[in-house]
Amino acid sequence: MDYQRFVGEVYRRVPAYRAFLDHNRGSPSSSWESLPLTNKKDYLLAYSTEQLCWDGSLDGCHLIGASSGFSKEGAVFWPKRPQDEGDYLAAIEALFVDHYAIDRQRTLIFVCLAFGTWIGGMQLASVIRMLAASGRRPITACTPGLNLAEAVEIYARFGHAYEQVLWVTNPSSVNLIAALLERRSLQPPPASMSFAVVGEYYSEAFREQVASRFGHPLDDPLCVWTGYGSADAGGIGIETRETIALRKLFYHRPDLSQEYFGATDTPMLLAPVPDLRLEVVDGSLVVTKDQMVPLVRYDTGDAGGVLARERLTAIDGLPPALLAALPASIVYVYGRASDAVIFYGTNLLLNEVNNYLLSLPERYRYGGLFEVRPVEVGGVTTFDFTVYVRGEGSDALRDDYEAELLGFLKAQSLEFAAKYDALSGALGQPLITVRLRDVVATSGQLKHRYLVES
Repeated sequence: MDYQRFVGEVYRRVPAYRAFLDHNRGSPSSSWESLPLTNKKDYLLAYSTEQLCWDGSLDGCHLIGASSGFSKEGAVFWPKRPQDEGDYLAAIEALFVDHYAIDRQRTLIFVCLAFGTWIGGMQLASVIRMLAASGRRPITACTPGLNLAEAVEIYARFGHAYEQVLWVTNPSSVNLIAALLERRSLQPPPASMSFAVVGEYYSEAFREQVASRFGHPLDDPLCVWTGYGSADAGGIGIETRETIALRKLFYHRPDLSQEYFGATDTPMLLAPVPDLRLEVVDGSLVVTKDQMVPLVRYDTGDAGGVLARERLTAIDGLPPALLAALPASIVYVYGRASDAVIFYGTNLLLNEVNNYLLSLPERYRYGGLFEVRPVEVGGVTTFDFTVYVRGEGSDALRDDYEAELLGFLKAQSLEFAAKYDALSGALGQPLITVRLRDVVATSGQLKHRYLVES
């Protein structure tokens, strides 16, 4: 696509973009880099939905869906036209055949996502049900949504009739599903359960933990697998066997991860999807894409970048066959740019905290979920970590978690180490506290691994 020409077309036919560009004293004929970035607050929420669409009209709209409801700026509802979903069903079918052999193995597929108007949930539930109803593959669909207890009950009654079970869910639900299975004393056959997940970032440590927990080889790339995108920008990238293999190489060689990404926590690596222009501006992914609400230089709020394959040739131990099979450009993503807590001027990266908690010994019984909430009392902000564990947590275990967490944060940041003891001592109270809860108590209602509230 000629994206410069695309900008001119959007300016001519989309009232909101014309008003936005005029307000920012821009011109569709300006250089690409000088075009102002659009975002949710200053663009999507500043104009009516019709003004954001081609020709200022909802003509041709076949679906209205919502972005995630967790945004502080408000909900955005997205009108979609049929071509925006395109060949989605055929693409999902092809991927599931390739990844999970649903053409050869009798498969029970659970869709355990939020439904309602959220685009991701409704879309996946629809295509899985249509695929099952077509009779082309030996699959059975089940859509319990966020009622994970019901999903496990259905597995208890019907799972024996299937060779494998595929869970389409959020990464943060995987450990909850495991805990519910354990509570029912259900032991799935090794490697019979896999997870096609959406909605959030997860670490390579998480994938390997799931592999171990469900009886897959530790290097199985597809025991957990995802694409990455959003309701606004659609698909951005998709994991392949090759991008996962590359991520594992970085994960097991943190010095390389530090060299290439500036952090030992290896980001998600994905093959970019076609039909969009992807840029990196100030560490955030920026998308240009044709859809019913066309996007021009839209800041997704996802922290990441693009890695050229040619840069990988210097890595010792990278198999030549793997290098040749990788895409020319690889998208890397750390999740939302806001996935950090600011502790008195020091950023605490929540991805790194979760990765560390996953590495704790089995006696900690970490359930794969935590929340952190800044709480202000009397002008003092403290940080309350709720860590979800498998089973009940004792006071001694809570003390161990608190000591581990503080030790990790101090080791990660000398700035934090210097601040924490001094500030806590001056105030006469701990600024970080830990509570433990049984992971089953979440009832599958947490969409994210962590929740930050101010």
